[in-house]
Amino acid sequence: MRIAGILTAAFVAMAGSAFLLEVKAGTEDLSGYEGKIIKRIEIVRKNVFDDLMEENTRFYYRWANSLHIKTRETVVRSELLFDIGEPFDINKVIESERNLRLRGFIGEAFVTAEPNGPDGVDLTVTTIDYWSTKVSIFSELGGGDYVIGAAASEVNFLGYGQTVELSAQAGSEQDGYSFFVAEDRLGGSRLATSLYYADYTLGEGFSFSLARPQYSLSVNTGFSTRYMKNSGIGRLFFEGEEFFRYNRTIYKFDLKTIYSLGRFRRADFYLDYTYNSRDYSPENIDSPFNYLIPADETRSYPSIGVGFSLIEYDLARFLDEAGTPEDLTLGASLSLSVGRSLSEFGADFQGTRPEISLSVLSRPADRIFLGAKDIVWWWHHSDRNVEIRHRTEAMLYYKTGATQVLALRGLTDFAWRQKDNYQVILGGRNGLRGYSAYEFSGNRLALGNLEYRFYFPLEILTVRLGAAAFFDIGNVWYRGENIDPKDLKSDLGIGLRFGLTRSSTSRVLRLDLAKSLSDNDLFVSFATGMLFSLRTFDAH
Repeated sequence: MRIAGILTAAFVAMAGSAFLLEVKAGTEDLSGYEGKIIKRIEIVRKNVFDDLMEENTRFYYRWANSLHIKTRETVVRSELLFDIGEPFDINKVIESERNLRLRGFIGEAFVTAEPNGPDGVDLTVTTIDYWSTKVSIFSELGGGDYVIGAAASEVNFLGYGQTVELSAQAGSEQDGYSFFVAEDRLGGSRLATSLYYADYTLGEGFSFSLARPQYSLSVNTGFSTRYMKNSGIGRLFFEGEEFFRYNRTIYKFDLKTIYSLGRFRRADFYLDYTYNSRDYSPENIDSPFNYLIPADETRSYPSIGVGFSLIEYDLARFLDEAGTPEDLTLGASLSLSVGRSLSEFGADFQGTRPEISLSVLSRPADRIFLGAKDIVWWWHHSDRNVEIRHRTEAMLYYKTGATQVLALRGLTDFAWRQKDNYQVILGGRNGLRGYSAYEFSGNRLALGNLEYRFYFPLEILTVRLGAAAFFDIGNVWYRGENIDPKDLKSDLGIGLRFGLTRSSTSRVLRLDLAKSLSDNDLFVSFATGMLFSLRTFDAH
């Protein structure tokens, strides 16, 4: 296909560029110890506010520290990729620092070294915890819809690294509750597992997963498996209003395996299996729109794939968070896969599913970050290509100062020959903040967002204050409609950003006020996290 040629050419061009495919050192240059034998490893675990108490001994920091259970030493050691008696490897040190930070409940993690004789080295691993307990009354407002509820979560239960979350909510669309538990080092092993259950007005869901991820670039194998059941309501919209509902139940099982060769220049080989069964029924047997309900269907298919990636680790701040470390995986990746749904595997839908994807994340200059991802997939069924989908997203971040960034994002999501119930929605919740939540619907989407984010040199009780100005533009179209730039809708807005610099659960809270440029409507939105993030394009 022509698309595959374009993606391959882009990847080859990226591979030929001047990439330095090595791990960048963190807080200290330890390369002089390369190859020396590790004699001792000391773990220094700091509580959430220990460093602040060195200059400020106010009671609330002491009180908060007393309520927080520090990460256990066994948890810290389980993330280390080096051990006593092994030669010092700078790559394993940097990967270990990243692994610790990526657990979520550890904010800062760094390794320092001291010589021990002519051929030895002593290492000190220092970690600083994030606040990991959250008990809150929350609200979310966007596009005219609201949610209010209560939640309790702990992402470092008793200091052992497990996650436990409970949540209940009421809102303009649905009420209900959910429960989630996860363990990333099951029984001290490298296995990760999770369990989720939710019961809401619009649906009930259950999922269970078990995985052994590739926790290091030097680990060749990995696997993941997940079972999911979701029973709920399918909804269709037109001009911002819901016009039809139907019942659906989805059963899905995935098993994914991977074998990799190389470290910073990698080749990945995939062998996967997917079972996806969907049952549909009308909510109102007299509805004139029941013809839009798809037929029941089961797809069951193994697939094989291959991927190639170039990897470089980097660390940044004040991109999508408020000064906390942001670990990025720079580089490029290209993957190709094909699956086949067969009656021998229990499928009543038979066909072939190819998929091609390319992802790039680079830092061409100290202040500039570029990310792009292109993915296309479809089914070949009954001698024709159906359910074709092509999604492209790109971002440009330019740091205008130490705590300021200009962020630009573009997104297209086009689909052809989909089932009658297929829709993409655009509105106040997912990109056009000056419009209602379900304002626009169709099967081809184009969206652009421009944000200028900045933080003040002011921090109140570890909350860093910031602000943003933004411009959104986009629309969606149905098949058969001409895509005309004159149809694009846009809005302007300003917002506040609250950076929770010691929190492991919500790093940024945002409160935005947006005005539509085609109407006189004003909408307020409140949510956690940025609307878009560079981590979408991590190369591996």
